[in-house]
Amino acid sequence: MDAYCTFEDAVRRVTALGHALPGEEVALAEAEGRVLAAPVLARIPVPPFTRAMMDGFAVRSADAQVPPVRLRVRTTTAAGDAAAPPLGPGEAVRILTGAPLPPGADAVVRFEWCDEPEPGVVTVLRRISPGESVQPEGDDAPAGSTLITAGTRLGPLERALAQTFGVARVRVRRVPRVAIVVTGSELVTTPETPLGPGQIYSCNDTLMAGLVASAGGQVMAVDVLPDHPDRIKEAIARHAAACDCVITTGGASAGDYDFIPSVLADLGGEMSVHKVWLRPGSPFLAARVGACTVFSLSGNPAAALVQFESLVRVWFDAALGRPAKPFPATGRLAHALHLKPVKHTRVLRARAALTDGVLTVDTSLAQSSGVLSSLVASNCLVRIDEPDLPAGTPVPLRWLPGCAP
Repeated sequence: MDAYCTFEDAVRRVTALGHALPGEEVALAEAEGRVLAAPVLARIPVPPFTRAMMDGFAVRSADAQVPPVRLRVRTTTAAGDAAAPPLGPGEAVRILTGAPLPPGADAVVRFEWCDEPEPGVVTVLRRISPGESVQPEGDDAPAGSTLITAGTRLGPLERALAQTFGVARVRVRRVPRVAIVVTGSELVTTPETPLGPGQIYSCNDTLMAGLVASAGGQVMAVDVLPDHPDRIKEAIARHAAACDCVITTGGASAGDYDFIPSVLADLGGEMSVHKVWLRPGSPFLAARVGACTVFSLSGNPAAALVQFESLVRVWFDAALGRPAKPFPATGRLAHALHLKPVKHTRVLRARAALTDGVLTVDTSLAQSSGVLSSLVASNCLVRIDEPDLPAGTPVPLRWLPGCAP
């Protein structure tokens, strides 16, 4: 398979490789960052009883229609106490926020709307309506209702919500197991080691590991290998037998030392994508080796980032049962764009910010694949399909990991 495919076709093919992984049940305390395979349902209503929302006196509103009204105070109830016995006519219960309302009471009169002329007596100074300063049982959500939908990635807020409703265990997708194979005879893996002639420090191992984690995967192994076909073949074969996905960088093009295409062919790989009309990142391979998906990305870190965010992340979404959309947001160009016409879909690094309530996108950062420093200055990638676009044009956008507002 040597023919280029369009970006849209590549997205479809990569999505098709990402079959949803099976679900498993885990303790809620261990579910941070996991993706739900089934919705979370409320085990109890919340609140589980009708409760006071203010400090004051629980009363029967019918007793407080013509103020001032004197009521006999029977007892005090605080949060964590059982509800007081049922109220009779002319009675009140001193109640604190969060405490259960006694049967018969249907409102809470705030302390500031009352006078206490003597112990055991309260005077209500204003008319009270039913339901004032009261939260009914199940007001947040009743038992059995859907709290969080399948496909949601669980964070602190989602887990706190589930715990509030008495949920102890959740069903989540199994975490994709991923191996990373970085190739290049010029690479030095430890920054403490002085560089020799023609050498550079490797960064794709760090970059890919971070991107995999941000996409919901678990990195099982990282290899940094020289451009030696036998060693690369052995590593891919070994990892493909144990992982759901193998990501390689370098060696995916057509140079003398680009061995990945021939290695995948030797392993019986079923090629789905070989080249994409994508800039940067045209040399991009997606294949199946046994039950494992193998992605081969550019050795250039800037291009590899674009390939991961535009295409590989789609596979993770599909594997985790989430909607796969490479550029899910939209921004408006802060300036006009005038680019050289090409067949490729361009993906530009950019800086997005809210300006007068509009998300505007500045692509004036350095875009050369050889310049990495501007990646840190960017917070998103934008897709550009036309060479000439006026300021204000809507463009598809993907926030970089950790940058979404």
